[in-house]
Amino acid sequence: MRKTKLKSSLSMMIAVPMLVLTVTACSGNGESKSSSTPSGSAVQTGSEAPKAVTLTYLSAWNGGGGAFPQDQENNLVARQVREKTGVTLKLESITTSEVEKLNTIFASDTVPDIVNAPFWSTTGGEGQVIKKAAMEGQLLDLTPYLDKYPNVKRLLTTGVSKDFYEFEMNSPEFEGKQYFIPVETPDGTLESIHNWNYGLYARGDILKALNVKAEDIDTQDKLYDLLTQIKNGNFKDIGGKSVIPAGTMHNGWDYGRYLMGWSDYNISDFRSEGGKVTHWTLGEDQEPRLLFMRKLISNGLFDPEAFSNTDTTANEKLATRKMAVYGAQPMMDQLSKTLYKTNPEMQYELLGPMKNKNGEIATQVATPGRGGFPVVFLSAKIKDPEAALRYLDYVNSEEGRLLAYWGVEGQTYTLDNGQPRWLPEVKQKYDNNPDEKRDEGLNFLPGRFIGAFSSDVTWPQPEDQKTEWRKLEESFWKKMPIKVIDKISANYVAREWPQYDKYRDATNSLNFDTEFRKALFAKSDEEALKMLRDIQDKFRAAGAQEMADFVAEKAAARDDIGF
Repeated sequence: MRKTKLKSSLSMMIAVPMLVLTVTACSGNGESKSSSTPSGSAVQTGSEAPKAVTLTYLSAWNGGGGAFPQDQENNLVARQVREKTGVTLKLESITTSEVEKLNTIFASDTVPDIVNAPFWSTTGGEGQVIKKAAMEGQLLDLTPYLDKYPNVKRLLTTGVSKDFYEFEMNSPEFEGKQYFIPVETPDGTLESIHNWNYGLYARGDILKALNVKAEDIDTQDKLYDLLTQIKNGNFKDIGGKSVIPAGTMHNGWDYGRYLMGWSDYNISDFRSEGGKVTHWTLGEDQEPRLLFMRKLISNGLFDPEAFSNTDTTANEKLATRKMAVYGAQPMMDQLSKTLYKTNPEMQYELLGPMKNKNGEIATQVATPGRGGFPVVFLSAKIKDPEAALRYLDYVNSEEGRLLAYWGVEGQTYTLDNGQPRWLPEVKQKYDNNPDEKRDEGLNFLPGRFIGAFSSDVTWPQPEDQKTEWRKLEESFWKKMPIKVIDKISANYVAREWPQYDKYRDATNSLNFDTEFRKALFAKSDEEALKMLRDIQDKFRAAGAQEMADFVAEKAAARDDIGF
């Protein structure tokens, strides 16, 4: 880069730091590199070893520990990250309610150094709990650190929807402080939005025995008929007991898949029905949804334990072929290690896709950037915030992401024209036993610390590198392409309503879904409908319809508001 020779030791002393700064500037993408260490770099290299620090980490997701390696501190990836950052994590996960756990750590003032948790909105659920903790000073304000950690700073905006960034992450109540680091966000391109493949999945051997084509089951009536045939078909699980015609994963996730005939493409809590805007709790479809689910339960077509299933119990029901049909994601990680290995003929097939109320396929709806995502936040009491941010910054660098997804070059993968490819023997090992990949740490970082990124876009896999399970998931993507709506959610317009704070306070203690679930098990339809109408009346009394009327008025004046 320099054309003249250095002529003195003084020249050498001046030139070396200039060279380092030049190399850093040439990277051009805003990501810190471990190949140079300018002042303030997130990762220490060279002769100076990074400071050794142990930090506590909580995955506040029910069943989130499933991706933890058996040796949490000395697996392949953890060793390499520690070498670069000096950080060791002591991992904790939960098998209970996310809201319950968050409330516990905040109430007891025992917040781990680093927490990963759901953050769908600051007006309810986990997000509301987290926001309250931030306002009470229990979360670290990240603002003073962000310029030093460019890869962390990038996560705050890239792949985040503009309305969520403005109204949720930067609520005026935060007074310009930043508390949350989004993860599992796309890289800013439409191609990088992750398709979760939510749907209904039925055991293939049962469909074959009934001479039913999975793609033909696309309406509520056809679904009911299929479940009735399954119940009457004397099908068995691995223990010789009758199968459950329909079920879900833990805590009823996701029984809504059985109700897609009353869905639409929505990005907000408001619905436009018959020329009138209403709040979702007051929607005209709530009664038929309730009565349909009650019919499934009362006729022995739906697992009555679905809403109390733990993650472990639900996975056991899958592995033992107990559920003939389940509603959720494809659950490929669990099934590829259990049922699909022992009984490949029982491979679950995607029903439909189901049709929504407008006759369109019921599929994932998204805005160009993700609105609502997992976040990482740090305890206000963390003794070494720089260590945590150094860790996050490194794993979100180019080098860190390669390590997180692929391991160590020459040991688990090679680079072919810049594209990582598994070593053949490593690929075979992981294909034969996915737990091997997990235990080397290769399932841990992507879903917990990495954001503003898409491995599929950055490293498109050639067909010969894809596992049969990856190909199966891609076949679901083709059947259920994402519906993108490039508008601002009406939820944010609602916040301009003068009575919004009063409404929020009045409904904070109300839980529509809890009451809906109770009504599913009422003694009669009349009692169930009364329970439904009672909770609706409470939302109505709080002002839900007046708020919807306000939203309708605002939306009529502009064309960028989406329901």
